[in-house]
Amino acid sequence: MSAIVTLAALPVAALVLWTLLRSRVGGRLVAVPTGERWHERPTPTFGGVGIFAGFATGVLLAVAVGAVDASPELLGVLGGCALLFLAGLVDDVRSLSPALKLAAQLGAAGIVLASGLSAEIVGNDVLAAALAVVWLVGITNAFNLLDNMDGLAATLAAIACAYFALGAVTGETEPIVLVVALALGLALLGFLPFNLRPRRGAAVFMGDSGSQLLGFALAS
Repeated sequence: MSAIVTLAALPVAALVLWTLLRSRVGGRLVAVPTGERWHERPTPTFGGVGIFAGFATGVLLAVAVGAVDASPELLGVLGGCALLFLAGLVDDVRSLSPALKLAAQLGAAGIVLASGLSAEIVGNDVLAAALAVVWLVGITNAFNLLDNMDGLAATLAAIACAYFALGAVTGETEPIVLVVALALGLALLGFLPFNLRPRRGAAVFMGDSGSQLLGFALAS
């Protein structure tokens, strides 16, 4: 029951986005209409800021109340997510080259693997590490590419988080999965009302800072 503190992720994400939309930042960091995304007017792309703020708040509160230990694995996931959030934010502001984006993704994967997480479907450590890197980087990029329509990536990720959380509640996975899934899923619920608005268009996009965070957190 102590994992209920992750509920804070929802209002934190929503409050951060509400505040940013009413600040000068909202008019500076925007995506102009292109053929890659279905939108007709310049739209702020700082949704990832709210998502990460809510996610980090939920995880850290869970640690603070003892819902989960501050294990190397949890800190590794949080550290990898933070790295990709920052890299994505830089990409949203200044546009990183594909090589630098890949380097950040490999760095985040390295953080997670160094923390103790590993792929357990094979017995060879080298092969397991290689598979883990391919998985982490692959899913991160999959969600990055999936974020081309309002609400699509966030809704699918929220559904995935619900399934992860259900598996953790029924004892199929570790408590760390419950905390990460709840914190991320609730942060997304705080973001979606600003992004998925029928007949009005999105007020904010998640940007690379959000889509990379989603993919990497779910892959982890």
